[in-house]
Amino acid sequence: MNEQGNLLIIIVLVILALVALPALVMWAFPLADIIMRLILIFLIFSTVRGYLGTNIFSLIISGILIYFLVIKYAYFTASIYIMLFFLLVFNVFSIVIFGIGMGMRKG
Repeated sequence: MNEQGNLLIIIVLVILALVALPALVMWAFPLADIIMRLILIFLIFSTVRGYLGTNIFSLIISGILIYFLVIKYAYFTASIYIMLFFLLVFNVFSIVIFGIGMGMRKG
């Protein structure tokens, strides 16, 4: 039999399951939903405050981002956050960082 593409199908299914898992957990367990939303709020606020400093503009931007990313689209944002975290844990981003670093070398 020709089973040449089965590994690719399995990899795609595993990635889709990892993306859908946080949304399913947040839907099934309300406490996990609250905890994930709190993590996202602190992450957004600390990131915006780190980039813009401690002024009223950073509070406005944080409020807008928290409204859209945590209140309206929490399941999507949590899925993207967990997926990026998994990629970071599995050292996928080191390939990108290495490629950027190679381009910045002086020859």
